[in-house]
Amino acid sequence: MSDGTSVNLLLCARPKAGAEREFAQWPQRLQAAVLAHPGSVSCEFWPPAPPEQEEWAAVLRFQNVDAQRAWRVSERYRGLLKDVEPFVEGGRVTTLSGGATTEFYTQNSATEVIVTEVKPGKEADFRDWAARIDNLESTFPGFRGSYVQPPEGGDNVWTTLVRFDTVEKLNAWLESPQRESILKEGSDLVERFLAHRVDTSFPGWVPADPATGKPPNMWKTASLVLLVLFPVIMLELKFLNPRLHALNPALGTFIGNAISVSLTTWPLMPLAIRLFHAYLFPENQPKWLVLTSPLLLAACYAAEIAIFWRLL
Repeated sequence: MSDGTSVNLLLCARPKAGAEREFAQWPQRLQAAVLAHPGSVSCEFWPPAPPEQEEWAAVLRFQNVDAQRAWRVSERYRGLLKDVEPFVEGGRVTTLSGGATTEFYTQNSATEVIVTEVKPGKEADFRDWAARIDNLESTFPGFRGSYVQPPEGGDNVWTTLVRFDTVEKLNAWLESPQRESILKEGSDLVERFLAHRVDTSFPGWVPADPATGKPPNMWKTASLVLLVLFPVIMLELKFLNPRLHALNPALGTFIGNAISVSLTTWPLMPLAIRLFHAYLFPENQPKWLVLTSPLLLAACYAAEIAIFWRLL
């Protein structure tokens, strides 16, 4: 279980030698199908990262057990599994349900967070277009996976994370003529978007542990960045974006990024680090404080979601 009552479905497969190109088309088809399925929450996948990792993996999240079960017995899902049989070792995709977690597949990387407001009535076309983007970016060196979360509630805002193993390789994709061309193809599908860079090395944000001289675990730092960045993005969507609508998208996006980066870097991350010091640096901290810090973080996440669920 994760995210309250939601459930996960973890898929793992090892592409056959020589069939990598054919297999690479399949994850995008899977992602598009899952996101169109009633009750889906998100779809995140990682390609193999040799030499440490030879398997491809994906985590599909659903609102509840019934939604996951409906997906697993659907003709669409069964057809996708049959289609990929010739391209994977043993002709099968391994599935794990319920408590599957994603931490094993998380890698040091650079991530671009893209929040997209899709024009009403263009959702199906947007899914197809996003799948084509995923297919294209997966051909670039250093690609380490993507995450797509469809809207919740009555809005039409999609969240996409694109992960590469280095900032340089991420920039190579973002600045490529191929990406520029495919973005132009989707210009009539998108109302507006915000893009935020998350370099998972978090230079300058988090100090080393004074007890060990080592930085905190990357995923702990990332969880604090999510805590402070999420409300900034949501507030910008609600209050700032409508006022920037008349501006050129480049200028409007720059203003939004400048505000979010400034707020995250100076007042918010230092406050979060101070509040969750025992969470980041558990050495020599009271045991009760170390144990309760993750619960406090989870409570903060829940509070943020509840607040913005009503606000937006």
